[in-house]
Amino acid sequence: MKTLVRNGRVALDGTLQPLDVLVEDGRIAALGALEAASADRVIEAGGCYVLPGFMDFHTHVDDQMGPFYLADGYESATRVALENGITTLCTFVTQGPGETLLQAMATARAKAEGRSHCDVLWHLTPTTFSPEDIATLQALLPGGYRTLKLYTTYKRAGIFASYDRIGDLFRRLGPAGIRFLVHCEDDGIIGAVDATGLDLSRALTHTLLRPEEAEILAIRRVVDLALAHRASLHVVHVSTLEGARYLVANRPKGDISFETCPQYLFLDESWLAREDGHRWLCSPPLRGNRAPFLELIRQGAADVIATDHCPFCAQDKDGWNRQDLQTVPNGMPGLGSLPHIAWKLWEDDPDRAALGLATHVSLNPALRAGVGHRKGALRPGMDADLVVLDPQGPERPLRSTSANAHEAYAGFTSTLAFRHVLLRGEPRVRDGQLTQAQVPAGRPLQACPSDFLPT
Repeated sequence: MKTLVRNGRVALDGTLQPLDVLVEDGRIAALGALEAASADRVIEAGGCYVLPGFMDFHTHVDDQMGPFYLADGYESATRVALENGITTLCTFVTQGPGETLLQAMATARAKAEGRSHCDVLWHLTPTTFSPEDIATLQALLPGGYRTLKLYTTYKRAGIFASYDRIGDLFRRLGPAGIRFLVHCEDDGIIGAVDATGLDLSRALTHTLLRPEEAEILAIRRVVDLALAHRASLHVVHVSTLEGARYLVANRPKGDISFETCPQYLFLDESWLAREDGHRWLCSPPLRGNRAPFLELIRQGAADVIATDHCPFCAQDKDGWNRQDLQTVPNGMPGLGSLPHIAWKLWEDDPDRAALGLATHVSLNPALRAGVGHRKGALRPGMDADLVVLDPQGPERPLRSTSANAHEAYAGFTSTLAFRHVLLRGEPRVRDGQLTQAQVPAGRPLQACPSDFLPT
């Protein structure tokens, strides 16, 4: 089946060009002025941007976080993703107590297979580091597992890694080609906060429990370690101006990248001061003085814009005793709002906004995930993940998730309309709705964990 997408403005090599796109056998076959007679199916894209499928580089789905289970499973998360042009979902596999990383990977894959509407890629979070564990991580590289997640905090959760541990992993695994994703909040600074004199009944107190200094110090320490060991580093969910500036200043010195999230751009700590402010608790916290941070990101400082989508059921968010905010699950949804909020960065210049999506929500995350050879751009031979985006659709409220979770962007609206979304060449979304909701077509982008089990 040959599909021709014609008369759109195609994002190609940092420009918008009036091109047709021919799709065949799940891949981009050709770009140019093409004849409709050469295709079995024609999709009209007049008045629209034609962009590579989006990727949310940072989400949490179908997982246990402390005593709480996330509201979104793979079916619901990938549904809202694909309806909003996200053709690849990146999420996490965390090694739990008493299990191997391979076992955790197999469990995650079993949850996703046959239920995912878009393609899925996993970042790995190991929690044990024996010689056998290190050998396993090295063996996983040919199977497409190229990203490891580490945390400089969360000792009680069992996922904390000291700076010494992180430096050792940079030294041992960096040369193999692994990229490290690091959650940067200094555990020492957080642990030194005396909560006894704080009003824990107010969500705004969260900003005192996890101060900006914790993120800034951890970023400095981890960047310095990455440069010393020549490791590939990606810092997740950066929320501070000073932290972002340090990353920008050091990026020319090594393989350093970072992401920020929509909540750190268009929400601020005033949302925590609301009576229902606990619904916006996340870590790092929402911050104040967003204008200079927003402008820095608008100028292109962040490599990636991702959501840290972490939706908890509404009853779990609201079920606390109103006395200790530390009992509230930390995280909020964002997946379905990603392209809409990212667009707002450059909404005064629609062409710039379209190219911003193509760069920060398509190309760069694909490159950081290690799948830039097949995702993130519209070039012959690459997967035909393609979005026909109309920037002047009917205005509608944002919907970050279809699960029973509080909306993070209450009151926000968008006019972006997803006229068509193709996944590996197959039309899967028409006017924002799945065309084959009962037949999920998403695939894992990495090898099956059983391929690495001893025989």
